[in-house]
Amino acid sequence: MQPARPDDFHDGDREALEGKLRSALETLSQIRVSVENHELADEGVLEQRVDRLVRGYADMFAIKDRLNVNIPEDVLSYVRDGRNPDEFTSQFMERVASENQFTNGKIAALTNFKQEFEAQLQEFFPEELKERKKEA
Repeated sequence: MQPARPDDFHDGDREALEGKLRSALETLSQIRVSVENHELADEGVLEQRVDRLVRGYADMFAIKDRLNVNIPEDVLSYVRDGRNPDEFTSQFMERVASENQFTNGKIAALTNFKQEFEAQLQEFFPEELKERKKEA
């Protein structure tokens, strides 16, 4: 899967979805409190909260068609395993930094090799090098 690009969705749709998600999380928290306290007088309140949650889910379902967000499978696996997706991001950034450092080392080594090779060519084949530079 490709990561989401900023131009794949409108900010208003994204913000609406984020708001609905926050609202759903708050409602789930309120439902948990209602269930833990399970007083009969609170049945109406619990019913209202469940209705609000269902409406929120329906709103999110309607918004989903206006968004084009692809989440990498690795991130989804982290979430399925109960791990924090920020942990994936942190590990990914560390891996990229390490690979970048390795690549920069290769570039530096090749640059040094090129300079040394050109110096050796100049020392042992000065005439051929002059001719080649004229042709180029």
